[in-house]
Formats: sequence, C-alpha cells, structure tokens
Amino acid sequence: MGITMLLPVAPQIVLRYSNQALMVTMIAVIYAGGQFIAAPLIGKLGDRYGRRPVLLLSVLGQSIGYLVFGLGGSLWVLFLGRLIGGITAGNLSTAGAYIADVSRPEERSKNFTLIGTAWSLGLILGPALGGIFGQFSLEAPAFVAAALALLSVLLGLVLLPESLPAEKRNTSPMSWRDYNPIAAIFDMARKPGLGLLLLVNGIFSFAFNGVSSTSALFVIQKFLAATWQVSLLLVLSGVSIALTNTFIVPRVIPSIGEKRSGVSSLMGLAVTYGVIFFAPGLWMMYPLHMLASCMNSFIFPVLTTLSAERVDVREIGVLMGVTSAVGSLTNIFGPLWAGVVYDQVMRGAPYWMGSLILLVSAWAFSRAKPRTQISIVQSSY
Repeated sequence: MGITMLLPVAPQIVLRYSNQALMVTMIAVIYAGGQFIAAPLIGKLGDRYGRRPVLLLSVLGQSIGYLVFGLGGSLWVLFLGRLIGGITAGNLSTAGAYIADVSRPEERSKNFTLIGTAWSLGLILGPALGGIFGQFSLEAPAFVAAALALLSVLLGLVLLPESLPAEKRNTSPMSWRDYNPIAAIFDMARKPGLGLLLLVNGIFSFAFNGVSSTSALFVIQKFLAATWQVSLLLVLSGVSIALTNTFIVPRVIPSIGEKRSGVSSLMGLAVTYGVIFFAPGLWMMYPLHMLASCMNSFIFPVLTTLSAERVDVREIGVLMGVTSAVGSLTNIFGPLWAGVVYDQVMRGAPYWMGSLILLVSAWAFSRAKPRTQISIVQSSY
C-alpha cells in the first residue's frame, strides 16, 4: 500500500521541480539503484540469521524512506527518500523466501500467488488512499505510507514467527562476493537452467518497469487525466490482479504448466501494450490496463516456482535476493530508457517498444528446458 499510495501523486510532486519525464522516472531509478546494491546481501542475511529480523528491519527502513520523501522540499530530498527505501527494500524477496520455507514443493506455485494477491490488494487500496489523501496535499500520502509501514513493523513484532530454523540456516563464512550484487547474480546464473530464467526475468522486468514508470504521466499528458482518474486506473488494475491471482492463476497453471502459462502471458502482455498505445480515449485505458494486469499476474509465480526448483533449500534467500536484484537492475535501466524515448522519440513510445521487447522475452522463455531434462544432463556428467 505504501509504494502504490505514491503512484498517483509522485509525478505531480516531481513536476514542481522539473518538467522532464526523465526526472519523473528517476524516482523509480533511484529506488531500484538502492535495491540492486542491497538485495543480494539482504537475501544472504535472511539465509544466515532468519527471515523475521530481515523483514522487520526492511519495513522499518521503508517507513523512514516515505517520511523523508514526504518532507521533500527539493528534488535531491525526494531522491534521498527513495534511495533509503530502495536500500531497505528486502521485504518482497524475503517474503518470497519465507513462503518457500513453509511450502511443500507442490504448493509453491499456488503459495507464491499469495504475494501477488497481497500486492494486488495494496494496488487496490494504495492508489485509492493516495487519491483521497492527495486531495488534501500531495505529500499526505507519503506520511500515511510511513505510518502504515511502521504499523506493519509493530504487527510483525507481535504476530510473525520465524520460518527458518537454526539448523537449516547457511553458516558458511561471508565473503566479499556477498557484498557484490553482480557476483551474486553470476553465481546463480551458472546453475543449470537458472541463467535463462534470470534472463527472461530481466528482459520482462526491463520492459514492464519502463512502461510502468511512464504510464501515469502518459494518461495525464495524453488525456489530461486528474489525480482521481489516475488513482482509479491503478485501483482497477489491482482489482484485476486480485481476481486473477484468486480465481485464474491457481487453476490455469496446474492445467497447462508453468512454462506455457509464462510464454502465453508474456505474449498477451505484449499485444495489450501495443493496443494501449493506440487507444483513442481515456475510457479504453481502464479495461486495457486491467487486461495487462491479468497477464502480468502469471509471470512472478511462474518464474519464482521454476527458479526455486533449481536451487538448494539453503540458497532460497540468496535466490530471492538475486531475483530482486535483477528486477531492481532493470528498474534502473528500464525507466531510464522509457524516460529518454518518451522525451526524445514520442509520447507513449515505451508502450510499443516494450511490446517488442516482451516478444523477445516470450521467445527466450520458450527455450527453457524442463527440470527433468536438466537433471538428466547433470547426471550425465
């Protein structure tokens, strides 16, 4: 809820200090930069010291980041707030590791959709609250987000048990590679079958993060959308994700498999982005964004499930941290690319360019081998 509460108001706050789309996307870039540096280390710490303390410290850092962003006053203060949030943004990857800890292998795909459901509920309530509090002041949503994150910490202290018992923790000595996100990514990418999945995740995230960073600006500038209209767009997208994760994903993935689900959703998302670019009216943006959210809902549980099958249980936290680092790395370059082409090529260019990139991602995913084939190859050596 905290992250999505800022979405309706962040572009307008940045536009106080700069009218460039690139500066709007820098909000996402700065956040992702901090996340990229810290995510693998946070994953390693979760494997070493347990999920609970890492989760609580991560969310506490989020609260501080929102507070600084709300205080604002200049671009560099806004960027500082998002940098603090990015450095401490280990909550999503650690939550993924937590779910892997408490799930049987056959339950992982289903249980990973819970993260998508939680995110979709935040995407429903967050933009709605952001739109409401944004009517009082543009900074109000940031302060409410800070309070909600602090409340989450307090609830975690009381309600959240540890999921990783001491005997299952990684006790290997820490090395300089644990502080190097690039090294952590390459270490994981060398595992059989995992490198291609990380590549697919990177290509998809590059396009998705780029488009997402300019979507609010696109509807504001093309259709002169008000804050409440941007909020409604995000709320309906969240409703679509919640319904998809609850009723569609748990039924479709077991029926047709992770690989076919992932390839189909990437191709569907590519087509939807292309249609959004040509949409002539604001009203069309609502069903199209809901459809895009539906397609997107399959990708996280599919990639996470297939990736988790390819590592040892003691490496789940590192894997989630590396996955988060890949996502944050593309959330640096994706919004930078989107901001540049938006300013220099044409308004809305990230949509049709992103569509082409997603088709590449779908093709790469279609080349992924089943785990059984990977096991056969490993045993032959």
